Amino acid sequence: MGVEQIRKERCTNCGRCYDVCPMDVFQKLAGQVFIAYPEDCMCCYLCEIECPADALLVTGKRAREIPFPY
Repeated sequence: MGVEQIRKERCTNCGRCYDVCPMDVFQKLAGQVFIAYPEDCMCCYLCEIECPADALLVTGKRAREIPFPY
């Protein structure tokens, strides 16, 4: 299902996931980062790689198939 969870106990709300996500899955509101569009996640793992607090859980299954010719 792509990005599934932000572990709030680890998240520092630095916004790196928001900044690096090419699909705009994350949103920021009042200084808090949250998963707004999990179905748009393409499982690139950039958010998980860039997170300094290891607060994100990304699975390898996409919510939607990516249409060809990508």
